[in-house]
This record gives sequence, structure tokens and C-alpha cells, in this order.
Amino acid sequence: MDIANDLAAAITRHAEKLPDAEICGLVVKRFSDGKTVYRPCANAAHRPSEEFEIAADDWLAAEESGGILAVVHSHLDDAPPFLSGADRQFQTATGLPWLLFARGRLKTFRCCAHLRGREFAYGTADCAALVRDALMLGGLDLPDQARGSMDGDRESGALPRYLAANGFERVSELQAGDVLLFDADGLPSHLGLYLGGGEMLHHAVGQLSRREPYSRFRQGYTHSVWRHKDWQPEMMTGINNDLIWAVER
Repeated sequence: MDIANDLAAAITRHAEKLPDAEICGLVVKRFSDGKTVYRPCANAAHRPSEEFEIAADDWLAAEESGGILAVVHSHLDDAPPFLSGADRQFQTATGLPWLLFARGRLKTFRCCAHLRGREFAYGTADCAALVRDALMLGGLDLPDQARGSMDGDRESGALPRYLAANGFERVSELQAGDVLLFDADGLPSHLGLYLGGGEMLHHAVGQLSRREPYSRFRQGYTHSVWRHKDWQPEMMTGINNDLIWAVER
């Protein structure tokens, strides 16, 4: 979701007033006038420097005043600027975008299903959606890939065209966070994400999304390796947080 300047400023002021604790709040569209506002909430957690909890009364009051559009919280400066594993568990439960203020910046993380255990549906829950969502959790916002039919997209080279148009470059060496483009019947038509340590994340037709070894078999079908120009190794933290906490299926 796009955050207006006045909302970002209100959240920033709240975080700067409480530098030694995680702040929390809600973005609400008010029933009274249709205006979108930030509602600061007290952090009711037992360890507010390490976690946050929005009190049930605060959540109820926000719901009575308007529609809740997003959850807001902050991380202290020495904490990673990504959603933690616990954050991801609660985010998927709310079904809402979460805004994180960390290291002086406000970042939006749209809500998506956990990376492991998704059922395949071309166009909404497929290999491209999985890689895009994983990179989003690492802090990279990428547009969704336009889909046609599965066969038509494969034959037209939609995946390599998407990568080339959205900040990815082909690389010869492999590191965690790189996108793997695989051949199928001689055409590049499947994506995976290299996790490091000889493992990959992918979502094949008729299977649940999963992590598995980047085996010699998979390597033999690798067409090319791509890396986003803005990728940083620490971004794997946001991806790994989801993978560690997601329930195995």
C-alpha cells in the first residue's frame, strides 16, 4: 500500500519519541470522514524492547472508528529491518499489510502466504509469485508478472523477459538470493530462489511450494542465474525468518 507523507511523518514521530521500545499502531480509514489516519497504540508486551502487542481494547476501538488498513510497528536500531518470524506468523493471521519503521526508514510489507506449503495455482500461486513474495520479504518491491496461459507464457519467454525488465542481471557465480531460471522442454519457464547451502525454494506444478536441495538434477536444467541490482546479502534474513517459522505441510 502507498503511504501518504502525513501518515509516514506521524509514524516516524511516534517511533522517534520512543527509541528504546518497539512502537505499534494501526492505519485506519475513519468512518466519520473517510480520512486515512495513523492511530498510535500502547505496546502491551512484557518485553517492549524486543516485541510488541496491541491491546485488544486498542484494536477494538480502531475497528469501531473505521476500517483497519495496516498494522504498524518498529524495530530498534540494532534489530534487522525485516519482519521477524513471529511478525510473519501474526501478519498472516491478520491478512493485512504491515509497516515497519527500522533504521530511520518506513517499509511496507504486503501480506502474503508463507513461502512453504502453498498450493499451486498459475497466475496467483506459482513459481513467479513465490520468488516475488520471497524477495518482497527481503525488502525488494517488484511488480507482478503479467500472465497469459501457462503454455503461451512459456513459449513467449515471459520469465526471462520479466527478469531483464525489472532490475535483474545474469551472473555466473551463485550466491544466496539469486533467482534460478530453469528449462522445461528446451524453454526457460520455471523460477526458483537459491537459499544458499545447496538449497533452493521453488513451486512446481501440482506440488506444494517447498525448499529442497539444489541437486545435480536441478543444476542440469538450469538455464541461467539472475541477481537483482539492489540485492544485499542481509536481505536473506527476511526470507529465512519466514522459512524457519512457517509450518511444514
